[in-house]
Amino acid sequence: MTPFRAILATLVLMPVLAGCEADLAEHDYRLSHPIAVEEKAAVALFARPAPGAPLSDIDRDRLGRLAEESLRRGAGPIQITVGARTGEEADAQAFAQTLSDTMRAWGVGPVVVAVAGGADAVPQPGLAQVRVPVWEAKAPECGTFDRGLNPDYANAPHSNWGCSIQRNKALMVQNPADLVRARDTSGRDANRANDVLEKYGKGEATSSAREPITAGSTSAVGSSGAK
Repeated sequence: MTPFRAILATLVLMPVLAGCEADLAEHDYRLSHPIAVEEKAAVALFARPAPGAPLSDIDRDRLGRLAEESLRRGAGPIQITVGARTGEEADAQAFAQTLSDTMRAWGVGPVVVAVAGGADAVPQPGLAQVRVPVWEAKAPECGTFDRGLNPDYANAPHSNWGCSIQRNKALMVQNPADLVRARDTSGRDANRANDVLEKYGKGEATSSAREPITAGSTSAVGSSGAK
């Protein structure tokens, strides 16, 4: 074939080959049925108790539930805002600090405290708003068969393929943020972890070897009694 004909054949085949390219979203269910992860907020209001009165057991339980949500799928610092009338800022600040200390006792991350003064404060004077940013996974809706059940010319599966897998991930994941980013390293010994996994794969014991008991241990005392 002459160079001219080879070039001409290439130019003719290029549009044909380009038209045969398959959409990756049709073959990869992670692309055709993506899981959206959005930042939401769990918000609760607390009434300031009477001067000198402690938090009620109900309020402590509510704070504990909010703290658990923050530890499980927190998306940022907890925000506590207390409304106060003019001249009541100190009492409002003390109330906000009590709420913050109660939540910190659960081991939550940063807590930002603020006091909103004036009659038009949000929240209203005497109330505290605890806002916990959390991640929420949006599960895809399944059951659509736009491309039908039979494979098409691109040998792609039906349009509902893999949707249930993605939906189950979104419904079962403990922290939806794990779907979009990796967690920080735990600081564990990587060499030890690799050794344990290697032994596990071979069916060997993964625990460390026991140290032999010395002759002078208490277990040997009195082992030979008088007859």
